Amino acid sequence: MKVIVVEDEPNSLMGMKKAVESLDMEIALFTSSHAEEAMEIIAEHRPDLIVTDIMLPGMTGLDLVEHFAGEHYHPKVIVVSGYSDFEYAQRSIRFGAADYLLKPFDTEEFAEKVRKSLLLIRQEKDQVRYLHEQHTFAQMGNQLMRDNYLNDFCLKHTPLEEHLYQRLKLWNLAWLADYSYWVIVIDAKGFPDGRPAGKNDALQTFAIGNILGEMLAGYDETAFFKDSKQRWVVMTANAEVRESIHSVAEVVKRYQYIDLAIGISAAAHLFEQIHFGYQEAVRNFRMDSLSERTESPGDPDSSLSNGVTPDEMATLICRLDEESVARAVNRFVRDTVMLDGTQNRGDITRGVLNYLSQIHDSLSVKTGKELEEIPMSVWESFDECATLQEYQQVLRNYLTDLSRRLFAPKTNALVERAMEKMAVSYMEDITLSRVAEELSIHPVWLSQVFKKETGHTFTDYLAELRITRAKTLLRETSMKIYEIAAAVGYHDLQYFGTLFKKKTGETPKEFRYGK
Repeated sequence: MKVIVVEDEPNSLMGMKKAVESLDMEIALFTSSHAEEAMEIIAEHRPDLIVTDIMLPGMTGLDLVEHFAGEHYHPKVIVVSGYSDFEYAQRSIRFGAADYLLKPFDTEEFAEKVRKSLLLIRQEKDQVRYLHEQHTFAQMGNQLMRDNYLNDFCLKHTPLEEHLYQRLKLWNLAWLADYSYWVIVIDAKGFPDGRPAGKNDALQTFAIGNILGEMLAGYDETAFFKDSKQRWVVMTANAEVRESIHSVAEVVKRYQYIDLAIGISAAAHLFEQIHFGYQEAVRNFRMDSLSERTESPGDPDSSLSNGVTPDEMATLICRLDEESVARAVNRFVRDTVMLDGTQNRGDITRGVLNYLSQIHDSLSVKTGKELEEIPMSVWESFDECATLQEYQQVLRNYLTDLSRRLFAPKTNALVERAMEKMAVSYMEDITLSRVAEELSIHPVWLSQVFKKETGHTFTDYLAELRITRAKTLLRETSMKIYEIAAAVGYHDLQYFGTLFKKKTGETPKEFRYGK
């Protein structure tokens, strides 16, 4: 606690100072013998207790104290005086002096009065702190109860009954029953199924909530809270909030380096529609969280008004219509993500694999062939998908490859065997003569039939194979360029660089880092 002693008589000031210092209490003590100096100290430090003589040079101690008396500063005051005039005592009482001492006084008596005043100050501060804490706890409890109710409304259909309406009025949420509103779900991208528990995730959630709170502070008919998966949910009847909510993403990106996913429901018109609005917002949020880009109505992937059934997809595969297959796959994956029953990435994977199994069954009927089981590598690829585009890519690649294997014209068996050997041994010192010897045919004949079937010479095909692998290693590994050259079969680094630029238009270094 802070104490100032103001006394113009040096010996008295020294005695009062020692008396205060003798107290076994934590005290920041200031002393002054001039009213002007004391005013500066009081203005800067706002002491809890002012001990002042009445008669000071330039003004009285009472004038000094009354100068600071105001709405926001209420120090305790002990008045010390050599005068017994009752007028001084009355004036001291009027501005709230804690005590009044006449000189000469006993030092122990003075110290005791200061100690009692400081104990009273501490007690009053503790009481104010306690009341503030109780008010804060009450507010937190009320907020927690409100958020729990809102979460319940989101998770299950809730009829509007009288007691609920009264609660809505208590929380200034009656607009959920009286007006149209939107439900918005917000969180960092990459968590379509909700966040794992962890300190870093909690800090991200807190940072997003801070910015969201500042942005929404000036809007009426708006509430926000965390759902059961630690995503922020905004409910608002204010169209301006709905229109400007994406500005939150810009601010979070700029200051926190976090990419946000946002899902917004259509307008709901009844309180009972909160549950459905929340589900729709979650579906849109999940789509945005899984997407690497924003898809517009003009995207070719969105041109199919209805989904393609497994039987229709099998027909497209039989026709070798790869463009239509790709469009249908994109639409199917988006529809799967948006299904009501889809709660996480595991549900997406199961939905895609079930669809794929039905396509296999339909193709077996159409071709009269027993297709092999879906390879485990495809299952694993789906499990590793983290974005909408990755799911689409894996399914497109599999169906396109399946179509080619089933219906594309067959390549000469010897050429196929040659290509298989090249795919396995491209990193070795493989030659046309070596492959021809392993196939027990003449090199010249292999060269001619290879060019006829593939449209490439043996050497060109091998170079394409090696450069394609080198591109993958450059982008996906930290191997040095000379190590990559050797790994794909080139031990002359300069020749590798020249060939790479001829095939790609870039040097290996330019390709790795971009021009």
